[in-house]
Amino acid sequence: MDANATGRFIAERRKQKGYTQKELAEKLMVTDKAVSRWETGKGLPDTSLLKPLGEILGVSVGELLCGKTIGETEMKDQTDRIILETLDYSKRMVPSIARVIFVIIGIALLVSPLFLASRSHIWILGVAMLATAALCAYIEKKGRPAKAGNKAYYCAAIGMQCAALILEILPVGAVMVFAAGPGERVIKVYSYFSLLPLGYANAAPMLTGLLTIAAVFLGALAVARFAKASKIRKAAFICSVLSFLLSLAPLSLFGTAGMTAASYAVSGAIFLSACLQAVANRKE
Repeated sequence: MDANATGRFIAERRKQKGYTQKELAEKLMVTDKAVSRWETGKGLPDTSLLKPLGEILGVSVGELLCGKTIGETEMKDQTDRIILETLDYSKRMVPSIARVIFVIIGIALLVSPLFLASRSHIWILGVAMLATAALCAYIEKKGRPAKAGNKAYYCAAIGMQCAALILEILPVGAVMVFAAGPGERVIKVYSYFSLLPLGYANAAPMLTGLLTIAAVFLGALAVARFAKASKIRKAAFICSVLSFLLSLAPLSLFGTAGMTAASYAVSGAIFLSACLQAVANRKE
């Protein structure tokens, strides 16, 4: 789709129909400045306006997007080209939007210790998210081959798992809620690898940590021999999914009291890692 070609075509058809920019704008219930932007190639009509605009100008939507009158014989080819260009544009936009979201959340987590002292360790996840966004942008800019891109996305996924593992090692994530007396509760925070929660039949933190280690280990093996490691990558993905589900187990056992900011960050990092793994595995 060429905005300049579409704009010239709209201006040409408008003049053939004898409409001024203001008259065309009134028929479409937009401003004449909007029509001017279209005709100068500075913007395209909203998708909701394409059909009524085409009817007013006596052309098809396909002709509007191509910027020229299309004969019946080339209509199919032009329509296919427009669909493919639209799909390609959507495919390029989704990663861009995802990167923007990663950057915004990453910056918010990175600066959170300045405002929330109790969440001082969440910055680790923020760094991981910013690094992931930077890596994805680098891949797109360099136009790396598909296999190299998949491998880079997978490395980013393992990086998120490593960030989760660091938070799990620190004594800030696993929570135990003790009943000190009638109507009284004492909340203690431990490392995911502490044996104390395990002694109280709360094995979820320990299992989450062990599965995270397994995911990191299997992921490292998969990166070393990426093209021939489909089974290993599947095993790493299963470990990631299971660890994510187990990381949320304290939420069902103790409610929000069973989760800290760090444990939410662990769950988020593992979830993002699983998503990146799924993308890399599907593209393969």
